Amino acid sequence: MAPSRVRPCERGEQRDARRAFGPTNAFLHAVSAEMLDGNAVEALRVADKVETARLPSRERQFTFALSVAQCYSLRREDAAVLIHLLELEEFAPEDLQRSPLARTLVVSLVERGRPTYRRQATELAERLHLL
Repeated sequence: MAPSRVRPCERGEQRDARRAFGPTNAFLHAVSAEMLDGNAVEALRVADKVETARLPSRERQFTFALSVAQCYSLRREDAAVLIHLLELEEFAPEDLQRSPLARTLVVSLVERGRPTYRRQATELAERLHLL
């Protein structure tokens, strides 16, 4: 029998006890790679392809959403950063409070906060005990 010529991520989502394979996982890695390379525009384009309901764990969902917030921060789209951080606060408040990246993003929002969202950013910083 000839080996399959289908690439693993083309087979669809596959999971076992400790690993996840498939398009969603590949997109997660692509978002991270683009973000780390400083290409926030491409990272956000790829992020739009991720169906967060298909992510294998809450930790992955949190990490992905935080990466998206960081991409918006790289583009200085602070309102989008705030929206993602507020969603993360609802989703996993303890993780948000312990995340150094999240804390840095919140402080940045407060420091360069525009009047239209300064109150919400300041309140978030207070809830995270950053002020």
